[in-house]
Amino acid sequence: MRASIVALTILISGCTTAAGDGDRPPPFTGTNAVAAAVAELPAYPTSVDLPAGTYRLDPRHATVIFRIRHIGLAWFTARFDAEAGELTLDPEDPSRSRLTASVDANSVNTGILNRNGERAFDRQVARALGAERTQHVTFTSTAIERTGAHTARLTGNLTMNGQTHPATFDVTFAGAAVDPLRGGRTVLGFSAYGVIDRTHWGVSEWSAFAGPEVQIVIEAEFVKS
Repeated sequence: MRASIVALTILISGCTTAAGDGDRPPPFTGTNAVAAAVAELPAYPTSVDLPAGTYRLDPRHATVIFRIRHIGLAWFTARFDAEAGELTLDPEDPSRSRLTASVDANSVNTGILNRNGERAFDRQVARALGAERTQHVTFTSTAIERTGAHTARLTGNLTMNGQTHPATFDVTFAGAAVDPLRGGRTVLGFSAYGVIDRTHWGVSEWSAFAGPEVQIVIEAEFVKS
């Protein structure tokens, strides 16, 4: 959930220097449609034309949003305001690349203020996420499966509320650029989408009103160190 991580959660796709909109699934789609599309995709070369090494998340250009259905009706949406991440890119074989990412559970931002203008509800949500037990929701990649010219399936361990379980994100590589405003360094852009069952991490607050499924949407830029 900005579980960057959750996801970030972060992020490597099959990296090329071209934009990946043609491989991008519609927002908030289920995994069945993605899997069906992937089954028709041909094989792709492994190497990519990007500098190897460490890339760090630019928090000014990153967004981690989570959505949860309220009483079976609308999707309640919130974000995290503090996140971090590090990508180690292997351009010879992107599947050997590695990602770590985290969000501060106490930075949850629902945009809801009480009558005194205070973010009391944000603090309640942070407690429900287990912030007192595990302040930072973290994600560490364990496998990267290339699914298209600009897409990949990223699997890793998500830690939240003192528990660690696998989580998977479908990632799209948006492209790369050399940014003079960031010291002329190479910048990589990614989008990611994943779904988790919060109860697997013991997060069951407000179960009478909110469903177990949590959708995680991530937009992120990583800058070459």
